[in-house]
Amino acid sequence: TRFMQNQPDLLRLARARLRLFRTVCLPSVRRQTAWGDFLWIIRTDPALDAAIRTELIEMLRASGSLVYATTKEDERSEEEEQGEEREREQTKQTKRSDNDNDKNGVGITYLVGSNDNYISANATLSNVRPFDVRHMLSALTSHPPSVLAGKLSSLRELLDELTIAGTQNQPSHPPNVVLWTRLDADDGLHVRYLEHLQSQAVRYFLPDYYSSFDSRPGRILLRNDARAVPYRPPRWTYWCAGTNVDWFLDARRSRGAVYPVEHTNVCVTPGVTVALADDADPGTVPRLDHDVIVSYLRGK
Repeated sequence: TRFMQNQPDLLRLARARLRLFRTVCLPSVRRQTAWGDFLWIIRTDPALDAAIRTELIEMLRASGSLVYATTKEDERSEEEEQGEEREREQTKQTKRSDNDNDKNGVGITYLVGSNDNYISANATLSNVRPFDVRHMLSALTSHPPSVLAGKLSSLRELLDELTIAGTQNQPSHPPNVVLWTRLDADDGLHVRYLEHLQSQAVRYFLPDYYSSFDSRPGRILLRNDARAVPYRPPRWTYWCAGTNVDWFLDARRSRGAVYPVEHTNVCVTPGVTVALADDADPGTVPRLDHDVIVSYLRGK
Protein backbone atom coordinates (compact mmCIF):
# COMPACT_ATOMS: atom_id res chain seq x y z
CA THR A 1 0.00 0.00 0.00
CA ARG A 2 1.35 3.43 -0.96
CA PHE A 3 0.69 6.50 1.19
CA MET A 4 2.03 9.92 0.15
CA GLN A 5 5.17 8.60 -1.50
CA ASN A 6 7.20 11.47 -2.98
CA GLN A 7 4.63 13.93 -1.56
CA PRO A 8 5.81 14.57 2.01
CA ASP A 9 4.91 18.26 2.18
CA LEU A 10 1.34 18.21 0.83
CA LEU A 11 -0.30 18.31 4.25
CA ARG A 12 -3.87 19.01 3.18
CA LEU A 13 -3.75 16.17 0.68
CA ALA A 14 -2.21 13.92 3.35
CA ARG A 15 -5.05 14.65 5.78
CA ALA A 16 -7.66 13.99 3.10
CA ARG A 17 -5.97 10.70 2.26
CA LEU A 18 -5.81 9.79 5.94
CA ARG A 19 -9.60 10.10 6.07
CA LEU A 20 -9.97 7.90 2.99
CA PHE A 21 -7.48 5.42 4.43
CA ARG A 22 -9.38 5.25 7.72
CA THR A 23 -12.78 4.99 6.04
CA VAL A 24 -12.09 2.71 3.07
CA CYS A 25 -8.67 1.06 2.96
CA LEU A 26 -7.96 0.22 6.59
CA PRO A 27 -11.25 -1.52 7.47
CA SER A 28 -11.28 -3.49 4.22
CA VAL A 29 -7.82 -4.92 5.00
CA ARG A 30 -8.41 -5.38 8.73
CA ARG A 31 -11.59 -7.38 8.05
CA GLN A 32 -10.05 -9.71 5.48
CA THR A 33 -11.01 -13.31 6.21
CA ALA A 34 -7.34 -14.14 5.58
CA TRP A 35 -6.21 -11.67 8.27
CA GLY A 36 -3.10 -13.11 9.91
CA ASP A 37 -2.09 -15.03 6.78
CA PHE A 38 -0.39 -12.16 4.96
CA LEU A 39 1.95 -9.22 5.57
CA TRP A 40 0.68 -5.69 5.02
CA ILE A 41 3.48 -3.34 3.98
CA ILE A 42 2.48 0.35 3.94
CA ARG A 43 5.08 2.57 2.28
CA THR A 44 5.27 6.30 2.87
CA ASP A 45 7.77 9.04 2.17
CA PRO A 46 10.61 9.00 4.74
CA ALA A 47 10.19 12.78 5.11
CA LEU A 48 6.45 12.60 5.78
CA ASP A 49 5.29 15.24 8.25
CA ALA A 50 5.81 13.91 11.79
CA ALA A 51 2.26 14.71 12.90
CA ILE A 52 0.79 12.89 9.90
CA ARG A 53 3.08 9.91 10.52
CA THR A 54 2.10 9.75 14.18
CA GLU A 55 -1.60 9.94 13.31
CA LEU A 56 -1.19 7.12 10.80
CA ILE A 57 0.58 4.90 13.34
CA GLU A 58 -2.05 5.63 15.99
CA MET A 59 -4.78 4.84 13.46
CA LEU A 60 -3.18 1.46 12.75
CA ARG A 61 -2.80 0.74 16.45
CA ALA A 62 -6.37 1.74 17.30
CA SER A 63 -7.73 -0.54 14.56
CA GLY A 64 -5.83 -3.53 15.93
CA SER A 65 -3.64 -3.74 12.84
CA LEU A 66 -0.33 -3.56 14.72
CA VAL A 67 -0.85 -7.01 16.19
CA TYR A 68 0.81 -10.39 15.84
CA ALA A 69 -0.29 -13.77 14.60
CA THR A 70 0.57 -15.92 17.62
CA THR A 71 0.80 -19.62 18.27
CA LYS A 72 -0.70 -21.15 21.41
CA GLU A 73 2.74 -21.15 23.01
CA ASP A 74 3.07 -17.41 22.32
CA GLU A 75 -0.14 -16.39 24.07
CA ARG A 76 0.14 -14.51 27.32
CA SER A 77 -2.22 -13.62 30.10
CA GLU A 78 -4.77 -10.88 29.73
CA GLU A 79 -3.18 -9.04 32.65
CA GLU A 80 0.18 -8.90 30.86
CA GLU A 81 -1.43 -7.59 27.68
CA GLN A 82 -3.36 -4.93 29.59
CA GLY A 83 -0.19 -3.88 31.40
CA GLU A 84 1.66 -3.49 28.12
CA GLU A 85 -1.20 -1.47 26.67
CA ARG A 86 -1.08 0.94 29.62
CA GLU A 87 2.65 1.29 29.18
CA ARG A 88 2.25 2.02 25.47
CA GLU A 89 -0.27 4.76 26.16
CA GLN A 90 2.22 6.39 28.55
CA THR A 91 5.18 6.30 26.15
CA LYS A 92 3.95 7.20 22.68
CA GLN A 93 6.63 7.58 20.06
CA THR A 94 6.59 9.61 16.87
CA LYS A 95 9.07 7.74 14.71
CA ARG A 96 8.69 4.07 15.62
CA SER A 97 5.85 2.01 16.94
CA ASP A 98 6.41 0.64 20.42
CA ASN A 99 5.06 -2.70 19.12
CA ASP A 100 8.55 -3.75 18.01
CA ASN A 101 10.91 -6.45 19.23
CA ASP A 102 9.22 -7.05 22.60
CA LYS A 103 6.28 -9.16 21.47
CA ASN A 104 5.96 -12.81 20.53
CA GLY A 105 4.38 -14.03 17.31
CA VAL A 106 4.69 -12.90 13.72
CA GLY A 107 4.17 -9.25 12.79
CA ILE A 108 1.34 -8.54 10.35
CA THR A 109 1.44 -4.81 9.53
CA TYR A 110 4.46 -2.62 8.82
CA LEU A 111 4.79 1.09 8.12
CA VAL A 112 7.93 1.69 6.08
CA GLY A 113 9.58 5.01 5.31
CA SER A 114 10.61 4.50 1.70
CA ASN A 115 9.75 5.73 -1.78
CA ASP A 116 10.72 2.39 -3.28
CA ASN A 117 7.99 0.19 -4.70
CA TYR A 118 8.20 -3.47 -5.65
CA ILE A 119 4.96 -3.88 -7.56
CA SER A 120 3.93 -0.67 -9.37
CA ALA A 121 4.84 -0.65 -13.06
CA ASN A 122 5.88 3.01 -12.97
CA ALA A 123 8.18 2.64 -9.95
CA THR A 124 11.85 3.49 -10.22
CA LEU A 125 14.30 0.59 -10.35
CA SER A 126 17.35 2.20 -8.79
CA ASN A 127 17.02 0.49 -5.42
CA VAL A 128 14.65 -2.44 -5.95
CA ARG A 129 14.21 -5.76 -7.68
CA PRO A 130 10.48 -5.87 -8.53
CA PHE A 131 8.59 -8.84 -7.09
CA ASP A 132 11.71 -10.07 -5.23
CA VAL A 133 10.55 -10.73 -1.67
CA ARG A 134 14.04 -11.59 -0.42
CA HIS A 135 15.42 -8.32 -1.74
CA MET A 136 12.61 -6.40 -0.04
CA LEU A 137 13.13 -8.13 3.31
CA SER A 138 16.90 -7.68 3.08
CA ALA A 139 16.48 -3.97 2.39
CA LEU A 140 14.23 -3.54 5.42
CA THR A 141 16.27 -5.58 7.85
CA SER A 142 19.55 -3.97 6.79
CA HIS A 143 18.13 -0.50 7.46
CA PRO A 144 16.04 -0.74 10.67
CA PRO A 145 15.23 3.00 10.88
CA SER A 146 13.11 2.63 7.74
CA VAL A 147 10.64 0.41 9.64
CA LEU A 148 8.52 3.05 11.37
CA ALA A 149 6.03 0.58 12.85
CA GLY A 150 6.01 -3.18 13.09
CA LYS A 151 8.05 -6.05 14.45
CA LEU A 152 11.46 -5.98 12.78
CA SER A 153 12.53 -9.34 14.22
CA SER A 154 9.65 -11.03 12.38
CA LEU A 155 10.99 -9.75 9.07
CA ARG A 156 14.40 -11.18 9.88
CA GLU A 157 12.87 -14.54 10.76
CA LEU A 158 10.86 -14.61 7.55
CA LEU A 159 13.94 -13.76 5.50
CA ASP A 160 15.88 -16.57 7.17
CA GLU A 161 13.03 -18.99 6.51
CA LEU A 162 12.82 -18.08 2.83
CA THR A 163 16.60 -18.23 2.45
CA ILE A 164 16.74 -21.73 3.90
CA ALA A 165 13.77 -22.86 1.80
CA GLY A 166 15.50 -21.59 -1.32
CA THR A 167 18.65 -23.63 -0.70
CA GLN A 168 17.23 -26.90 0.57
CA ASN A 169 14.97 -29.51 -0.98
CA GLN A 170 12.14 -30.41 1.36
CA PRO A 171 9.95 -33.02 -0.35
CA SER A 172 7.61 -33.19 2.65
CA HIS A 173 6.63 -29.52 2.25
CA PRO A 174 5.14 -27.72 -0.75
CA PRO A 175 7.31 -25.04 -2.36
CA ASN A 176 6.70 -21.41 -1.53
CA VAL A 177 4.52 -19.23 -3.73
CA VAL A 178 4.82 -15.46 -3.20
CA LEU A 179 1.86 -13.16 -3.88
CA TRP A 180 2.16 -9.39 -4.23
CA THR A 181 -1.12 -7.47 -4.04
CA ARG A 182 -1.43 -3.76 -4.74
CA LEU A 183 -3.86 -1.63 -2.75
CA ASP A 184 -3.50 2.14 -2.68
CA ALA A 185 -4.38 4.03 0.48
CA ASP A 186 -7.67 5.35 -0.94
CA ASP A 187 -8.92 1.95 -2.20
CA GLY A 188 -10.49 -1.10 -0.57
CA LEU A 189 -10.99 -4.82 -1.21
CA HIS A 190 -13.80 -7.32 -0.80
CA VAL A 191 -13.29 -8.94 2.61
CA ARG A 192 -12.72 -12.37 1.01
CA TYR A 193 -10.41 -11.10 -1.71
CA LEU A 194 -7.07 -12.22 -0.27
CA GLU A 195 -8.44 -15.54 0.91
CA HIS A 196 -9.73 -16.23 -2.59
CA LEU A 197 -6.38 -15.27 -4.14
CA GLN A 198 -4.51 -17.58 -1.81
CA SER A 199 -6.80 -20.46 -2.65
CA GLN A 200 -6.38 -19.85 -6.37
CA ALA A 201 -2.60 -19.68 -5.96
CA VAL A 202 -2.67 -23.14 -4.41
CA ARG A 203 -4.99 -24.34 -7.17
CA TYR A 204 -2.73 -23.30 -10.03
CA PHE A 205 0.76 -23.43 -8.51
CA LEU A 206 0.34 -26.39 -6.14
CA PRO A 207 -2.37 -28.57 -7.69
CA ASP A 208 -1.35 -31.64 -5.67
CA TYR A 209 -2.37 -29.77 -2.53
CA TYR A 210 -5.68 -28.46 -3.83
CA SER A 211 -8.64 -30.77 -3.33
CA SER A 212 -11.98 -29.07 -2.79
CA PHE A 213 -13.85 -26.08 -1.45
CA ASP A 214 -15.63 -26.21 1.86
CA SER A 215 -19.04 -24.67 2.47
CA ARG A 216 -17.72 -21.10 2.33
CA PRO A 217 -17.02 -19.81 -1.17
CA GLY A 218 -13.35 -19.14 -1.81
CA ARG A 219 -11.99 -21.27 1.02
CA ILE A 220 -10.20 -24.52 0.37
CA LEU A 221 -9.22 -27.73 2.09
CA LEU A 222 -5.60 -28.76 1.57
CA ARG A 223 -4.37 -32.31 1.36
CA ASN A 224 -1.94 -34.24 -0.80
CA ASP A 225 -4.03 -35.55 -3.68
CA ALA A 226 -2.19 -37.88 -6.05
CA ARG A 227 -5.23 -37.93 -8.35
CA ALA A 228 -4.86 -34.26 -9.32
CA VAL A 229 -4.97 -33.70 -13.07
CA PRO A 230 -1.34 -33.46 -14.18
CA TYR A 231 -0.36 -30.20 -15.78
CA ARG A 232 2.57 -27.79 -15.70
CA PRO A 233 2.15 -25.06 -13.07
CA PRO A 234 2.95 -21.51 -14.18
CA ARG A 235 6.13 -19.72 -13.16
CA TRP A 236 4.17 -16.52 -12.55
CA THR A 237 0.69 -15.14 -13.08
CA TYR A 238 -1.40 -11.98 -12.73
CA TRP A 239 -4.79 -11.69 -11.07
CA CYS A 240 -7.05 -8.67 -11.05
CA ALA A 241 -10.65 -7.68 -10.38
CA GLY A 242 -13.08 -7.29 -13.25
CA THR A 243 -15.76 -5.47 -11.27
CA ASN A 244 -15.62 -2.70 -8.72
CA VAL A 245 -17.66 0.01 -7.01
CA ASP A 246 -16.61 3.65 -7.48
CA TRP A 247 -17.42 6.37 -4.95
CA PHE A 248 -17.73 10.00 -6.03
CA LEU A 249 -18.58 13.32 -4.45
CA ASP A 250 -22.10 14.26 -5.44
CA ALA A 251 -23.60 17.69 -4.76
CA ARG A 252 -27.06 16.14 -4.59
CA ARG A 253 -26.14 13.63 -1.89
CA SER A 254 -24.43 14.48 1.39
CA ARG A 255 -22.51 11.21 1.46
CA GLY A 256 -21.65 11.12 -2.23
CA ALA A 257 -22.69 8.36 -4.61
CA VAL A 258 -21.50 4.85 -5.51
CA TYR A 259 -21.59 3.29 -8.95
CA PRO A 260 -20.97 -0.36 -9.88
CA VAL A 261 -18.54 -0.82 -12.77
CA GLU A 262 -17.79 -3.92 -14.82
CA HIS A 263 -14.68 -4.23 -16.98
CA THR A 264 -13.99 -6.64 -19.82
CA ASN A 265 -10.57 -5.56 -21.09
CA VAL A 266 -9.06 -3.57 -18.23
CA CYS A 267 -7.92 -4.46 -14.73
CA VAL A 268 -8.76 -2.03 -11.96
CA THR A 269 -5.78 -0.97 -9.85
CA PRO A 270 -7.06 -2.14 -6.43
CA GLY A 271 -6.17 -5.78 -5.92
CA VAL A 272 -3.83 -6.28 -8.88
CA THR A 273 -1.81 -9.30 -7.79
CA VAL A 274 1.31 -10.98 -9.08
CA ALA A 275 2.14 -14.50 -7.92
CA LEU A 276 5.35 -16.30 -8.66
CA ALA A 277 6.89 -19.62 -7.77
CA ASP A 278 9.68 -19.46 -5.23
CA ASP A 279 12.33 -20.63 -7.70
CA ALA A 280 11.17 -18.30 -10.49
CA ASP A 281 13.37 -15.36 -11.45
CA PRO A 282 11.47 -12.17 -10.44
CA GLY A 283 13.17 -10.41 -13.35
CA THR A 284 11.19 -12.52 -15.83
CA VAL A 285 7.84 -11.15 -14.60
CA PRO A 286 6.65 -8.25 -16.80
CA ARG A 287 5.86 -5.03 -14.95
CA LEU A 288 2.48 -4.04 -16.35
CA ASP A 289 0.21 -1.07 -15.73
CA HIS A 290 -3.33 -2.05 -14.82
CA ASP A 291 -4.74 -0.86 -18.15
CA VAL A 292 -2.51 -3.12 -20.29
CA ILE A 293 -2.46 -6.35 -18.28
CA VAL A 294 -5.34 -7.99 -20.13
CA SER A 295 -4.26 -6.97 -23.63
CA TYR A 296 -0.63 -7.95 -22.97
CA LEU A 297 -1.42 -11.40 -21.59
CA ARG A 298 -4.07 -12.17 -24.20
CA GLY A 299 -1.47 -11.43 -26.84
CA LYS A 300 0.72 -14.13 -25.31
